[in-house]
Amino acid sequence: MSAEDTAAPDAAALVREMGRRFLAGDVDGAFALLHPDFRIQQPASLPHGGWHHGRAGMARMGEAFARHWDRTIDEPRVLACGERAVQITTQTWTAKATGRSATVEVVELFSAAGGLIGEIRVFQQDTHALLATLP
Repeated sequence: MSAEDTAAPDAAALVREMGRRFLAGDVDGAFALLHPDFRIQQPASLPHGGWHHGRAGMARMGEAFARHWDRTIDEPRVLACGERAVQITTQTWTAKATGRSATVEVVELFSAAGGLIGEIRVFQQDTHALLATLP
């Protein structure tokens, strides 16, 4: 086995694999790619905003998001940079309470740690537009 065969996947490969698993409905498989010390940050102005820690924190964040919106995500672009990756998507968020929607670009910065995803920082293009969909 070569050193290349045993090397940990780079961040871009992890991001693509996590996306593939989520798309296939394999939430447990996607969460298995998160480092035990994983954390994710969403803009504090959003109902699901702030720092969320661990797999349980990621699940709670998703539940908080899902109370307010449904979302569609266009095909992601993933840019590699070793232990870091950038994912760019166009997302449409539709508020459950009002039916209003907004489409924004979303940039996510991923960091790898120990062959897993260690951190995600999420930057929505226009949080004001997203919040305006809510009652």
